[in-house]
Amino acid sequence: MGKEASPDFENKVSLKINDIDIELNEFADEIIKETIFGMVRAIKTANIEIRNLKIEINNE
Repeated sequence: MGKEASPDFENKVSLKINDIDIELNEFADEIIKETIFGMVRAIKTANIEIRNLKIEINNE
């Protein structure tokens, strides 16, 4: 059915909702990472090399 993860796949993205870890497959991990990197680069950070990035949203 779905595409098997590469044997050397390692998550780059960690996602928690209400302090619950959400497991991401290779596709979801990559799409979230690249989407966020694209948004961050668009807000005047193009000259910064992104090695790690943390976004925390409190929606209370």
